[in-house]
Amino acid sequence: MIPNLFYCEVIAKKNILRNKLHLSAFLPKVETMLFEWSEASISSPFSTITDISLNVELHAYKWSLNVNRSEILNWFNNHYIVPSSTAIMTTSAWLNIYKSNQWPSFDDYAAWKSSCWMVSPLASCTCPIGLKEYICKHSIGLAIILNMHQIKDETRCTPLGKRKTPGRPKKVRTAWLP
Repeated sequence: MIPNLFYCEVIAKKNILRNKLHLSAFLPKVETMLFEWSEASISSPFSTITDISLNVELHAYKWSLNVNRSEILNWFNNHYIVPSSTAIMTTSAWLNIYKSNQWPSFDDYAAWKSSCWMVSPLASCTCPIGLKEYICKHSIGLAIILNMHQIKDETRCTPLGKRKTPGRPKKVRTAWLP
């Protein structure tokens, strides 16, 4: 288990592990550190849900508007198969290959792996961003489609088109009159 950065700072401030200590001095210090850590974990437990930022919610909202809803498959309980933006095969073909677990070549496997994502709304997704950050546009967007998540007003007010380019707007020319 990797220690929390806070406790690494505590160790550095107290100079516990910088000097060699005798076992009789080291064990009580470690015992008090563990006691303080367990007391801190009771007062501030680990997070069980991921916070949804405004940027991720905006991308999810855009995705939910543009996705082909007929391609979304309810597979198992609360898991859905959604197409990726670079989908080579349909979601039903993807699911059949997933069930058979057989690919003729590695290239077919690579194409299959990036064609669809397995998503659980507001929980998990198999896309690279979902695997790294635990929340992505697919899981939030699917929750928006299934009415499990309400979009904040701030997200709705954000323009969905192109951003304004920097600089001064061009001068409007007069139209030629006949």
